[in-house]
Amino acid sequence: MDSTSDVSTTSPRRESVWLDWQWYVVLGLALLIRGGVGYVQVDNFSQDPDSYRLLADNILRIHSFTLDDPAEPTAFRPPLYPLLLAITSISRNVLPEEVLLLHVVLGLVTVGLTFFWTIQMGLARWRSLAGLLVAIDPLLLNQSTLVMTETLATCLAILTLVAVSSLAIKNLTCDDPRGSRDVTISAVNIAGAVGLAIFCRPTFLVWAALLPIAIWFCCRGWKLRVSAVLAYGLMLLFLLAPWVVRNMLVFDSPVLGTTHGGHTLLWGNNDAYYEYLRSGSTPVWDNTEFHQRFARRHPNLGTSASELSRDKAAYKEAVQTMKQHPDMAAYSALVRLSMFWRLLPNALSDQESSKRTLFRYAIGAWYLVQFSLVLVGLLALGKDLAKPGWMAALMLLASFTLVHLFFWSNMRMRCPLVPILAVLACVGIELFWNRLAKR
Repeated sequence: MDSTSDVSTTSPRRESVWLDWQWYVVLGLALLIRGGVGYVQVDNFSQDPDSYRLLADNILRIHSFTLDDPAEPTAFRPPLYPLLLAITSISRNVLPEEVLLLHVVLGLVTVGLTFFWTIQMGLARWRSLAGLLVAIDPLLLNQSTLVMTETLATCLAILTLVAVSSLAIKNLTCDDPRGSRDVTISAVNIAGAVGLAIFCRPTFLVWAALLPIAIWFCCRGWKLRVSAVLAYGLMLLFLLAPWVVRNMLVFDSPVLGTTHGGHTLLWGNNDAYYEYLRSGSTPVWDNTEFHQRFARRHPNLGTSASELSRDKAAYKEAVQTMKQHPDMAAYSALVRLSMFWRLLPNALSDQESSKRTLFRYAIGAWYLVQFSLVLVGLLALGKDLAKPGWMAALMLLASFTLVHLFFWSNMRMRCPLVPILAVLACVGIELFWNRLAKR
C-alpha cells in the first residue's frame, strides 16, 4: 500500500517555533499534567529502586561515582542520570522536590522537541497533538514519578532525532560554500546527543552504530557524506573514550556500557525463568529466589573486581543456559518481545482490585488505538520511510526491540520510543483526516 499522496507533504514551517502560539499552549498543558502528576506522587521520589540517588549522594558527599563508602568505583549503573541528579540538587541532598523539578523540566523539553520534530517531518498540522500524546502517555507519566532513567532517556532520544532531521532538512551539497562546515557541525551535534543517550542507557549503543546509515543520506555528494559520517564517528569516540579509559583503569577491562549487562541477560535466560515459562501459573514471575541464588554463588565483596567478575559470571551462565536449552531461549525471546510491546501492564497479583483492573485495561485500550494508528501511519508513509529522519526513527525502534529480545524486558523499557510512536500515530490520523476531507 502506498498512500503517500494522502499524507501531508508540506515542507516544515519556516517561522521560528518561538513565535508559534501552539508551542506555548502545549508546553503549558504539559507543565500542568507532568507537574500535577509529579506533585500528587512526590513521595515516590523518596524511593531509590535502582540506586541512582545513592550514586548521586556519593558524588555530592565523597566526590566519587560509587555505591559504597569508603569509595570503591563502580560502573554498575550508567553515569549521566546520577550525575544530573547531583548537579541539579541545590540542597546537596537530592530531595524529592528537586527530582520532581528535574523530571518536569525534562518532560517539557521532550514535549517541546516532539512538537518541533513533528514539524520537521512535514506534519505541522498535528504538531500540538503529537506533543500532547507524549505529555499524557501512560508509560512516561508513570516513569516520570520514579527515580529512574526513562524520563531522561526519552528526552535524549528525541533530541538525537531532531539533530538528524535538522541535518537532513539542510539538504547540503558539495556546491554549498559552507556545506563542509555545516555538515561537520550538524554531525557533531548528532554524536553529542546520542553520546549523552548512551551515558544514560547503554541500549542506545546499538542505535549509535546504525545512525551513520541515516547520516549518509542526510546530504548529497559522497564527499559531504563521508565528512558527515567521519565527524559523527570521531566525535562519538571522543565522547565515549573517557568512560572507557576510566573503566580500564578501575577494572583492567574496557567496559563500554555498564557492569550490569550480564545480570539483565541472565535475568531473562536462566533455568528458573525457563521453568516458569513452561509451567508458571502466577501473573508475574517471582524472581526473588533467582537473585538470592546468584548472590550466594557469586557474593558481592564490595570491590570493583568483584563487580566485574559477577558481571562476567552472569554473562557466562546466561550463554550456557541458552546453549543448553535453545528451544526455551527462542521461546523466551518471543516472550520478551511480547513484554516489550504489550498493550496493558501486568497484573501484579491474582487478588487485584477491580479499580486497578479497570485502570490497566484503560491503558491497554489507549495503546491499542495508538498502535493501530502507528501501523496505518507506517503504511501511509510508504517510500517516505527511506528519508533520513524516518530512517533514524525506525532504526531506534528496531535496535531497542532487538536488544530486548535477549536482555530482560518489560513495557517501561520502550519509553524512549514514545515520541516516535506519537508522531507515527499522527501520520495515521492525517491519512484518515485527508480521506474524510475528500468525501
